[in-house]
Amino acid sequence: MRRWVLTFSLLMVIAPSHAQIYRWTDEQGRVHFGERPGQGAEQVEVNPQIIERDAQVRQREQNLRRIMDVRSEERAAEQLKLTEQRNRQRAQCDAFRRQLAQLDKRVFRYEEDASGRQIEVDRKRVEARKAELTTLVQERC
Repeated sequence: MRRWVLTFSLLMVIAPSHAQIYRWTDEQGRVHFGERPGQGAEQVEVNPQIIERDAQVRQREQNLRRIMDVRSEERAAEQLKLTEQRNRQRAQCDAFRRQLAQLDKRVFRYEEDASGRQIEVDRKRVEARKAELTTLVQERC
């Protein structure tokens, strides 16, 4: 069965290259071309035409290739920029989460004042910072 399928496939590929073209004129004087001969048809030999591209066409093709290369480079640079931006955002989110975890661990919080002494931070201020960090994590992460 496979051999028949392979043989048929090869014949389908080869057949169009060996097709015969016929030319005939009908009763109204119109000229027809086809693969099946009509009445009074004669076989026509068709030679494929090779079209040579002129210098202007080659220059346009070269310009198009340059444009495509530049666009490809721009897309790669944009992708790199987006990746860096995502990495920065991920690092920022990790920092927010670490700060939140530190605020949750400590019972008493201290800051240094202008003279270098440690003073206890007001509980309301700590809760406000927690709320701020939680909002930032929800919005950006």
